[in-house]
Amino acid sequence: MQHEPPPAQVRLSETLIDKTFPADFRWVRRTVQETVDVLSRDCAVRPEDIDTIQIILAEALNNVVEHAYPEDSKGDVTLMIRRRRGALMCEIKDRGRPMPNGRVPVGNHPSAKTDDGPMPEGGYGWFLIRELVRDLIYDRKNGENVLFMTFAGSGRPGP
Repeated sequence: MQHEPPPAQVRLSETLIDKTFPADFRWVRRTVQETVDVLSRDCAVRPEDIDTIQIILAEALNNVVEHAYPEDSKGDVTLMIRRRRGALMCEIKDRGRPMPNGRVPVGNHPSAKTDDGPMPEGGYGWFLIRELVRDLIYDRKNGENVLFMTFAGSGRPGP
């Protein structure tokens, strides 16, 4: 009697990053760099996608530190990145202040014309994030902010 080989195992989801850290700009820099290192070294993400992911994470995580935990209030941030069906999915959680109006800001397009001075603060990061991600979903439940993003074009299937 001949036995059939078992069907190939298909991993639908694989956690690549799962880190909780203090809501502090130094920790954001460290976490973004560690994430970039892991995705570059261990996950075969293309260099051009790594650059995009680095920008998105820096913008989103710095927004948590600056706006969810303002004026030196303390708290933690959790970053989780999973590979799912060939895409990289990101989840950022915090217990800070909710987003204004309970949704992700639209963001402002930086105008082509600027004065000789520096560009003013004003939501350019959210505009950039919206342009660079495939999916962007915000939710607040039980005092926790949860931001889901899918990085466009970045998730090659795992080995």
